[in-house]
Amino acid sequence: MKGIKNFLWFLYKCFAFCTLLIYILIFWIPFDGWLAGFVMMSFPVLILVHLISVPIWFLIDRKRALLPVVVLAFGCLFLPRTYKFGDDVEPDRGNPGTFSVMGYNTHTFMRNLDVRDAAVKKEIGDMKSWLAGSGADILCMPEYFEDRSKLFNLAETLEKAGYLYSNRFNYPDGAANNYYSGLILFSKHPIVHARDTIFESQNGMVQADIKIGSDTVRVVAVHLYSMTLNLSKLAHQKQIDGIKQESKITFRRMKDGFKQRSKEIKILKTWTKDSPYPVIVCGDFNEVPYGYVYGELGRDMKNSFEEKGDGFGFTFNHLPYFIRIDHQFYSSDKLDLLDFKTRSDIKFSDHYPIMGTYQFR
Repeated sequence: MKGIKNFLWFLYKCFAFCTLLIYILIFWIPFDGWLAGFVMMSFPVLILVHLISVPIWFLIDRKRALLPVVVLAFGCLFLPRTYKFGDDVEPDRGNPGTFSVMGYNTHTFMRNLDVRDAAVKKEIGDMKSWLAGSGADILCMPEYFEDRSKLFNLAETLEKAGYLYSNRFNYPDGAANNYYSGLILFSKHPIVHARDTIFESQNGMVQADIKIGSDTVRVVAVHLYSMTLNLSKLAHQKQIDGIKQESKITFRRMKDGFKQRSKEIKILKTWTKDSPYPVIVCGDFNEVPYGYVYGELGRDMKNSFEEKGDGFGFTFNHLPYFIRIDHQFYSSDKLDLLDFKTRSDIKFSDHYPIMGTYQFR
């Protein structure tokens, strides 16, 4: 029995050492690439294992329970990325230079459902009405869709709500289309300069330098590489061969995602660093807070959830549910963050909206 206990203790010490190495990797981000992506993403699982280890080792050998406690204590360095204790203080939104930015992956406004169904039509109508009345000054929407039909006349609806300015992907054949699908930015304030870049399909970035009173802010709406994981299909597999096949597909897509986003962040950082104005980056990053992209952007900017969020701030409304992949970053030297909310009560899309309220210094 003693030999088994010592062997398990040896295995746990090795696991604890690997955990500390992963802490270092996340904190200093010495390299990018898909391998680092998988390692960083394992962080929540590591924490869970150490939490379970504390009572187990306490029962086996109280002295040895100290090690998982110490490992967890070091893990608290990443608590701001994971959980935020919010406050109930409402910000004063009436001051000059105050404005709000909302990021919302709209999942093409449910156009893939049966739009002939009355319930679906009502849901789309409710989504449009909520969006138009959200109160945000600037909207950043990945997976946006509009056409000339009465059901998907989003541009017309938002224009009536005061969103007179916009920037979207400049598709080469865009003029010939009667619809638009992709990333878009709407603003109630004038856009004085804009640009865009398309990575592939619906993924890319659009930038708008927006004049708000006597000040200007650069807002970069992003939709980084999507892995299009079908985790529900994997979860419902009952045959070993099916599980193996879906696992291979999931692994390959995740690997491609880590590789592509590590390239995309380099372009994004050139857009933020060459800005003469304060910057807000908002959108669907398709990456959790322990990843390379999140850490790289966090070197130069503050994350809005970490400053003013509440709870875990999960932003995904489907499997695996418990993840935060939609983010806002801002120039803390030129902007004050007054408030940040994750609207988990808004369930139209497979993502929840996130709203930040800012003020020029």
